[in-house]
Amino acid sequence: MKLTTNTIDKSQVQKAALITGTGGGIGKATAELLLKEGYLVFGYSRTNKINHPNFTFTPIDLSDLAQINDLALPIISAVNVLLINNAATIGSIVPFDKKENSDIINEYNLNLVSPTILCRKFITTYTDQEKLLINIGSGAANSPIPSWSTYCATKAALDMLTQVIAEENHKNLRVFSVHPGIVDTNMQKTIRGTEEHLFPLLSKFTAYYSKNELETTTIAAQKLYYIIQNSSEFTKNILSIRDVNLK
Repeated sequence: MKLTTNTIDKSQVQKAALITGTGGGIGKATAELLLKEGYLVFGYSRTNKINHPNFTFTPIDLSDLAQINDLALPIISAVNVLLINNAATIGSIVPFDKKENSDIINEYNLNLVSPTILCRKFITTYTDQEKLLINIGSGAANSPIPSWSTYCATKAALDMLTQVIAEENHKNLRVFSVHPGIVDTNMQKTIRGTEEHLFPLLSKFTAYYSKNELETTTIAAQKLYYIIQNSSEFTKNILSIRDVNLK
């Protein structure tokens, strides 16, 4: 049985966004900002706290590939359609030899396989509309961080997927991988809650918090919105939110 979202045909609607991981963090903050800016927003996550007439929530476990395979994206008449693959997990923070096979599978599914499938669904569903595809990457894609094996590997793969899609020059499509930097989310709480013998860089990440160096989700969403609004200005497909200067 296919998971479906509402079919919406509003002639006045010009902009629509599909966002994964809207249950909290950057996903929720971005969804709320886009709603304020007049977007129709479709959220995909396990939980939801957003209540807005232009928000459609689809409860889904994005690490469950059967649910992803069955998901049908909404048929909408918006001229501009945006997909933000935001949902991700840091996974179990342990040395690689202590990883459980089940954790490896779930982390790869959520961080890489599901967004890959959603990229394809997005491109093939909205063939004639102007499309912007944003994969939320990470600086961890470029840094081998101990005890973050699957997170680093999947984010590196997501960057490469983004670049390959860009090289293929799909019709009416711009695609980016955006690295948000260090943001005050539940993922950071999980990192700080790790035992030091399992994560040798623990003190570095607790210092980010104690020194108030974490970006807020509100600012991260505003910078992401700047990229959305000015996507034609960027010539590279791998971007860092840190490079966006809000005036």
